[in-house]
Amino acid sequence: MRLSVAPVLLLATLAVGQSPFVGMWQTSTNRVVDKPATTVVIVELEKRLGGAVVLVNSDGNEVKLPILNLKITENVMEFETRSTGLCFWSLRLQSKGNRGLLHRGCPGVTMLDEPVEKRPQTQQ
Repeated sequence: MRLSVAPVLLLATLAVGQSPFVGMWQTSTNRVVDKPATTVVIVELEKRLGGAVVLVNSDGNEVKLPILNLKITENVMEFETRSTGLCFWSLRLQSKGNRGLLHRGCPGVTMLDEPVEKRPQTQQ
């Protein structure tokens, strides 16, 4: 009995690994500047998640906003950013884990609900 339990515990430990939210999540490409309009970058450091949102203006300039107050509930990650005001975001993972729906709500700005795709990691 002991021998059959050990492999199961080992597999469970390995399966926990990295959060499915870690990575670079991008909306569709803005045709004018040929860059994704919104990129959410999530990193894991010392078992804590953090990151930034990169917004691309119509002139191609990027605005980088640090992620604040990040919370995860099952397949939804909620967080805030602050620029001229406080914005509320959520990223809901879809079934395969490499696609999701990004929601943004900022005072005085049109709400955004846009599909996102997780960019594959590149080997360095």
